[in-house]
Amino acid sequence: MEWIETTGTSIDEAKDLALDRLGVAEDELEIQVLTEPSSAMFGLKKTEARLRARVRPISPQIKTERNNKNSRDKNRKRSNQGRKNTTNKANGEKSQKNTNQKNSKKTSEQLDDAKNSSKNKDNKSQKATKTKNNPRTRSDEVETEKMDLSTQAEITESFVSGLLDKMGLESRVTSTIEDERLTVEAHGLNLGLAIGHQGQTVRAITELSRTIIQRKSKGSASGSMTVDIGGYRALRQSNLEKFTKAQAEAVLSDGISRALDPMGAADRRIAHNAVSDIEGVETISEGSNMDRRVVIQLAE
Repeated sequence: MEWIETTGTSIDEAKDLALDRLGVAEDELEIQVLTEPSSAMFGLKKTEARLRARVRPISPQIKTERNNKNSRDKNRKRSNQGRKNTTNKANGEKSQKNTNQKNSKKTSEQLDDAKNSSKNKDNKSQKATKTKNNPRTRSDEVETEKMDLSTQAEITESFVSGLLDKMGLESRVTSTIEDERLTVEAHGLNLGLAIGHQGQTVRAITELSRTIIQRKSKGSASGSMTVDIGGYRALRQSNLEKFTKAQAEAVLSDGISRALDPMGAADRRIAHNAVSDIEGVETISEGSNMDRRVVIQLAE
């Protein structure tokens, strides 16, 4: 049997390597130590252990001993083969486990993809059905049709008539449409209750009417709308125009600016329009919210 050489940090380690390479039991191994390990200072290894090893030679034996040797060789081969089979089996099980995990992961991903694909198809189908049943949801369709002023007039007339009737007031409600502006008017006697102090009640009725229109039209109504009770708005507009023009003439006379009382947006618009026809003066708005007012001053 040929010799082999092995090295290690210790003789035992080198011997274990020899046993592994030769595949024999320790009592069948013959070794010769060539170099023993030596240490430098601080315990650092300077040289490694080196030895020669081979399978211990066997002298001629009788038949019985040869049979025993053959038996041992067979056992050793079976042992080696068993270790190889065990190792191969472990590697196979590990490989199979990895393969199963990969397949499981792949199958899970495929299931997820299938679920997502099915979900997307359902969503697309539902969206297509919704679009088919409701053409207005299509992007290429025209915008939602706005509620026209005639329809708004019918709804507002019915609301104002019913409200005044609940208040115990007799009235006749009509409407006019001019320049994309709807005016609903209630005519009758003793309608002061529906007008309120400085027109507060009639303004509240107007806001309620606008809210009803917005809800019924789903926020899509054309033009603008105003409610007037007992001719209050018309009378107030006339009086406000006269007052504003008188204030503008005073500004032209003495050059001193005049600030009108705080007013709502509709009344401020009336004041601005009344002064716009008078040369030499102009109007601006100052303040905020409920304190916003019109100021008449000399034109720059």
